[in-house]
Amino acid sequence: MTELGKRLREAREEKNISLDELQEMTKIQKRYLIGIEEGNYAIMPGNFYVRAFIRQYAEAVGLDPDELFEQYKQDIPQSYQDDLPQPLSRVKTRQQLSAEGTKWLDWLPKALIAAVVVGAAVLVWVLLQRGTANEPPAKTSPETAEVEKPKQSPLEQAKQKQSAKETDEKETNENRQQNEQPAPTGEEQQPAAAMNVTEKRGNTATIEVASSGAFSIELSSKGTSWVEVYNTKGHTFYRGNLTSGQTKTFDLSAESEVWVKIGRTLDVEMKVNGQPFAYPFAPKEEVYQKLHFVLKK
Repeated sequence: MTELGKRLREAREEKNISLDELQEMTKIQKRYLIGIEEGNYAIMPGNFYVRAFIRQYAEAVGLDPDELFEQYKQDIPQSYQDDLPQPLSRVKTRQQLSAEGTKWLDWLPKALIAAVVVGAAVLVWVLLQRGTANEPPAKTSPETAEVEKPKQSPLEQAKQKQSAKETDEKETNENRQQNEQPAPTGEEQQPAAAMNVTEKRGNTATIEVASSGAFSIELSSKGTSWVEVYNTKGHTFYRGNLTSGQTKTFDLSAESEVWVKIGRTLDVEMKVNGQPFAYPFAPKEEVYQKLHFVLKK
């Protein structure tokens, strides 16, 4: 076992994370995780994957991968050995081109630019022609004679005044009715739940929730995190990865005990009964947290 593998394994055991749980969090096969801890990189698909898997492992257990790469760089293979499997370069390939092929490659960009310019000019000309064709012909009629409107009779003027008066009275009555109606109160909010952390052990916390009956949990992800929500009766409400921008809401009013496991609390925001929830452990110190909610109605 290398010094790097030993440190990764100690960090995982300090956070009480099993290899199976780590496999769920990182989506890396368990045999590769064991290979990282034992320093057996020969079973990996390549050096690039060795560095990528080590980075994911370190982030899951709360370690800085860049610091590990610098401290244990003698134990980690370099990925550039896989990126260049053969001594082939662009310089050598270009030297093998014939002189005629090189001239054709130099001329090709100029031809493409010329074709784009010509196409743009043709498109502008077509649009101008179409706009000219759609313009209506100018009217050449002589001066329009103004027609004098007949004056309204006294009877029509009286009708208009009566109609305007009835309209004003109608608007006044409608405004009075609107003012007398009570203002809408909006949607009823869920009652806030009183929460008390009764026990902390490792990365596990027990939280007592005093509620009038309603109890809901909302999880919103701004990254990618493994999440599991289940009760003590063996029923799982959700188990899987919560991707960036995804939100899950669970109505748990009928439950008495609920477990919530979050792989990366740095990327997941939680609300209880619509109110923001503060994690019992600082997410930067405990990335993976297990929360045991006990409902006291």
